Amino acid sequence: MYLGSVRFFKHLIVAIILLLIFGLLIAAISLAAINKNYKSQISDMQSGTILAQSNLVEEKHQNSLSIEYQERYPDLYATPSEVRRIEPKTVYLTFDDGPSFRTAEILDILKQEDIKATFFIIGKEGNKNKDILKRMVDEGHTLGVHTYSHVYDNIYESVESYLDDFYLTYKLIYDATGVEPDVYRFPGGSINKYSSQDYIEIIAEMTRRGFTYYDWNASSGDAVANATAKSVYSNTVQSSEGKDRIILLMHDSINKSYTVSALPEIIEYYKAKGYKFEGITNDVSPIAFNYINY
Repeated sequence: MYLGSVRFFKHLIVAIILLLIFGLLIAAISLAAINKNYKSQISDMQSGTILAQSNLVEEKHQNSLSIEYQERYPDLYATPSEVRRIEPKTVYLTFDDGPSFRTAEILDILKQEDIKATFFIIGKEGNKNKDILKRMVDEGHTLGVHTYSHVYDNIYESVESYLDDFYLTYKLIYDATGVEPDVYRFPGGSINKYSSQDYIEIIAEMTRRGFTYYDWNASSGDAVANATAKSVYSNTVQSSEGKDRIILLMHDSINKSYTVSALPEIIEYYKAKGYKFEGITNDVSPIAFNYINY
């Protein structure tokens, strides 16, 4: 084979092609190794970021659990039920904001109909008439804590503020009746614009203490302006439609005579539908609003 011959050039071309293939192979192997290392670094970075975020969340959670408020009111504890009952075709009549000038009228109707209900008490109102609280208990009704002041801005200012308010009503009910209440209802419901910053923490602390809260899934609409006995009855029927188990929101206050007026017809409506009536006890499965972001 002579330099410059055809055979020489053939061998040269083959050698160049082999060198190119070998070079490409080396490059591919190198890129694969680099890519694998890069992916490993990215994975490590992601893991580190997730771990860092997790630590931040955990740190924030730990910081939010103030030892001070957990040690507040060492007698403010309840024993939660180990079971949760879901009774079919059952209505739980609930009255917020009492006692009031109307409470005796409500109790008279309930007694006549042989029905038990639940009263979520405002402490500052109950403090004026402890005898009516005793009558509620003596006649088999459930007393729960609603609030003491009913001033939303103050109650929901912090977990400490909520506990301070709650404790006043808790003690009032116990001192007046000998009953330690273990159920409660948040003013405005468990989730509202006033509690949007700390409702999860308040619920967690109250649950830790063994208390059970109850929202509602039907409303009489007696808190709206220009309510009438007719509108209270109509709202009750419409909001209850198609529901097997009902916690009905009503109010017990001096200016709500229309609630009292509508009550017998409401009771008759549910009876005609085959519902039974019970007071809420802490073994009743709660109805609670969904957690949402306000």
